[in-house]
Amino acid sequence: MRREVLYIVITVFSALLLVGCSDNQNAVSPNDADDYNEVRENVWKFVKEKGWNDTAKDNWQSAEVKKVVGDNNYELLDGTYDGKEVLSVSFEDKENSVVGTPLIIIEPDTNKVIGYMPSE
Repeated sequence: MRREVLYIVITVFSALLLVGCSDNQNAVSPNDADDYNEVRENVWKFVKEKGWNDTAKDNWQSAEVKKVVGDNNYELLDGTYDGKEVLSVSFEDKENSVVGTPLIIIEPDTNKVIGYMPSE
């Protein structure tokens, strides 16, 4: 009887160890999980129009999108968004860039560019 319990405990422990250490092949990258691809694309067009794409890597799909509150830290093109929740989009800069790509502020409902924060 004791031997049977020991075998069951070892089997359960081994199964838990194998399942716990397995590699999750279904992991989703954060950018694939969100619905901000249209936002990223609109912002990339704006960045190209302004000529700021020279300092950013061309992979606009990997841009980081975050919810922030619009305030006086940003150059708001429309002052009505001061104190309101907006989306901030940032691009990865190319190596050895002296000046980085500005953070772009987007109105979440219309995906309209409403401001930016110049980078250093």
